[in-house]
Amino acid sequence: MKAIEVITEIREALSQTKEQGHSTVSIDAMENYLMLFDKDVENDTYYKSLNHEAELAKFKAENDRNIAHANNETAHSLEMFKSVITAGQSALKASMLINGGAAAALLAFTGKIWKSPTTEVVANSLTSSIFIFCLGVLCAALATGTTYLSQLAFSSDSPKLGHSINAFNILIVLSSFVLFGFGAFRAANSLGVHFGL
Repeated sequence: MKAIEVITEIREALSQTKEQGHSTVSIDAMENYLMLFDKDVENDTYYKSLNHEAELAKFKAENDRNIAHANNETAHSLEMFKSVITAGQSALKASMLINGGAAAALLAFTGKIWKSPTTEVVANSLTSSIFIFCLGVLCAALATGTTYLSQLAFSSDSPKLGHSINAFNILIVLSSFVLFGFGAFRAANSLGVHFGL
């Protein structure tokens, strides 16, 4: 209880005594009143202290919960970011590997069939398939290079540019897979013609 509240309580008690027609106050009665008032002040202070401690404990619990929630959100975002990076790297490696492997395999096969009689259509289909696979490797290499630009944009607080470059990278990697499919289809057709299938 504040000092002004104590003074107000004493004034109110004196005012009530005055209204009852008393012009003097007994010292014993005043001491009894102050003793009772002192107990009320102690109780009030005690309950305010308990209330303050409860409010403080509640604040600490909410603060700890908010900190734990923020830490969980940060950890979740970090793990999701790591998984996106890993998935992107896997897609880049896969597109480069399948296109590069297909081009190398066709080059080896083309070297073998040059020794045997082959039609011009088969030779043209095989060489165009090799070219398509090489374009697929080029797309994968381009996406690998522009991934750096995407990360640079995100770290420079340009999320719009970063998302745009990232979308371009996804499109290029998907194009690399489409080129592999198209090149494999052409190579399979030319091999079918060569072997009479």
